[in-house]
Parts: sequence; C-alpha cells; structure tokens
Amino acid sequence: MIVEITLLVLFLVFFLIGFYIIYKQVALVKKGEFNYKDRIQCAIYGFIFSMSVMLVMSMAFIFAVTTQDFWKTSPTPPPEISPFALLIPFMICLIYISIYPIVDFLYIALSKESDEGLTPFHKLISSKIVTRFKKNPFPTIMAVTFYICVFILPPIILTALGLPFLMIWLTWMIAYPLAILTFYGSKGYIAGISNAYYHIPDIKRTSFVGFENGKRANELFLSNPGAYITLGLMLFVHVWAWISMLQTIGYFFQGP
Repeated sequence: MIVEITLLVLFLVFFLIGFYIIYKQVALVKKGEFNYKDRIQCAIYGFIFSMSVMLVMSMAFIFAVTTQDFWKTSPTPPPEISPFALLIPFMICLIYISIYPIVDFLYIALSKESDEGLTPFHKLISSKIVTRFKKNPFPTIMAVTFYICVFILPPIILTALGLPFLMIWLTWMIAYPLAILTFYGSKGYIAGISNAYYHIPDIKRTSFVGFENGKRANELFLSNPGAYITLGLMLFVHVWAWISMLQTIGYFFQGP
C-alpha cells in the first residue's frame, strides 16, 4: 500500500507539472483568453503526461521491489506492489498511442485552417491522401481508410503469421508519434545548439584562448557559462548518439 500511495502522489505531482507546461503555452497563444474548453484540454494533456511518467516510475518501482539483491541486507521484507500499478498506466498509454493517428488524420480532414505548423509528412499525408478529394465526406472517409490500412491491418496480418500481438501492436503504433517527436526534437536540438553557438563571441578564437591565457579563458567562460555548457553537452550528445548507434549495429551483427 505504501508503494501505491507513493505512486498516487507522484501521479498528482506530474499531472500538475504537465498541466502547467501546456497551460503556459496555451495562455501565450491565446494571450490570456482562457476558457473552460482550454482548461479541459490542458487537464487531458496533464493526465496523459502524468500517465506516461507513471509508466516509467511503476517499472522502476517493480524492478526495485522484485530485485532480491537490493533486500539482502534489509531487516524488512520488500513491500508488495499491485500489478495494476503498472497495468493501468500501460493500458492508458497503449490506448492513447493507438487512437492518436486517427485523431490526427481526422483533424487534418476536418480542419479548415492552413497546414502551417504541420510536419513534412503531415503535409504529404494531407495533400496526397486525406484531403486529395476536397468535397465532404471524402476527407473523413480517406482518413479512416488510411488509418485502417496502415495502422490496423498490418499488425493483425503479422500476428496471424505467428508474431506476438502485443509486441507488434506496440511497436507499430509507437512509430508514428515517435516520428513526430523526432522531427520536433531535431528542430529543438538545432535551435538550441545554434543559440548557444551565436552567444559565444568569436568561437574560433575562443577555442584556443585556454592554451594561451588561462585567466582570460576563465573570464570568457564566467561571462556566459550557460552557452559554453549547453554547447559542450549538446555536442557530446550528438557524438555519443553516433557511437551508440554504431555499437547497436555491431551488437546486431555480432549475435548472441
């Protein structure tokens, strides 16, 4: 019960964090004109955000509780944890990523606004498939048909061929939102590294100041430490991502 209460408290904390994150963005766009519909949308976002965090937290708690090595020297036995602590957030997140594509396609089909802000593959799906026929109800029919053909039928066919349903369904459904996150994450990464780069004066000269005048290098660093730290960390992440990818490919060909 202690574990479940702790997870409940964490859920409420992350719900408020998620609500606040999207609230600030919506308030900025709406310029203070915030109605009940916007609050409900922020609450839904906070709920999904908290559930996704709770999925990771529940896995961490279950791993800690079921790993016997952690409790060898403990005078008390490990606490019991209900399987619903993991099952509930897992099922909610699975349902969310399963219906997210059709909601996205229906929004494209029914929206009368411009495609400004959409990702390149959103625009491709919109122009070539969903809104290819402008007259209603063809966009809606195309959106539903595309969702069934691309997201529903392939996992069912692969399952019929003998592959595990849950693994195939989860892998297939997570590809679409992951592609969107990767796109915006890449844009954010480029924006962050560019911002840090342009806040470092004469970076070609700055790179060699430390070899000539240590005091001057410290002064430059202390004048804007955030830019130097951010640039260094982001370059490290970029290099390490390539190393990790090459290692993963090597492990694949190496075999068990």
